[in-house]
Amino acid sequence: MTPAYTPEFIAPIDAPFERGPQLRWFDALDDPRLNVTAELTAPDFVSIAKAQGLPPFAVLFHAISGASLDVDAFRWRLTDTGEPFRVNALLPSYTVRNAKGHVNFSYVPFTEDLNAFITAYHADKRDAETATEMRTNVETAPTCGQLYCTGLPFLRFTSIEHPRSGGGALAATPNIAAGQWRRETEGQLSLPLSVQTHHGLVDGVHVAAYFDAVRDRLARFARG
Repeated sequence: MTPAYTPEFIAPIDAPFERGPQLRWFDALDDPRLNVTAELTAPDFVSIAKAQGLPPFAVLFHAISGASLDVDAFRWRLTDTGEPFRVNALLPSYTVRNAKGHVNFSYVPFTEDLNAFITAYHADKRDAETATEMRTNVETAPTCGQLYCTGLPFLRFTSIEHPRSGGGALAATPNIAAGQWRRETEGQLSLPLSVQTHHGLVDGVHVAAYFDAVRDRLARFARG
C-alpha cells in the first residue's frame, strides 16, 4: 500500500503563470528536462548524525526534500492537462532495496521536525523493503507534491539519467540523486548531487540556489 494522498498537498495557482513563455517553449520539445550534476560540499553531517544515532542518509534526504520548498521554482508542478500549480507540502520518495536486492520505493511525508521525519522514514522503509509489489504511487502522481530521490552511497557518479516518459506533468516532478560522500578537510565532506527538472519551470540559476539550500540545511543540522 502506498501512503494516502490528501489534497492539502496542493496550492493551485490563481494568477497567470509568469513563466508561461518558457513553459510553452520547453514543453513543446521532445524532452523538456534539464539535468545538472555537480559536487556538493557541506559540513560533515555524517559524523554528527552517527553520534546522535541517526541514519546519515535520512538526514540528507530531509535536507534534499526541505530545500525543494526553500527555492520557489522547485515548488512548481504541472497537472495532467499541463496547468502549473505550486505545492505547499511534499510527499518525497526514495529508492530502497527489497529482500531480494531489487529496487522499490519508500514514501515519507515531509515535516520540518527532523525527529518526526526520521520516525516516519524508519516505519515506511520497513514496509518498502518487505513489499513484493512495486510501490509506484502512480494513482496520485503528479498532483500530490511528490519529489523523487535516489541514493547511491556505493557510487561517486559524475552524471546520471533517470527513466523518463514524455514531458508535461511527467517531467515536472524533480528527480534528485545523491552519490557516495567522502570527507575532505576537517569537518567538511563532499558528494555528487544530481538534479533533473522541467526546464519550463526551473533554470540553471534555480538549480544553483537549490544546491545552496541543501548546503544551508545541512549546515543548520551540523550547528545543532
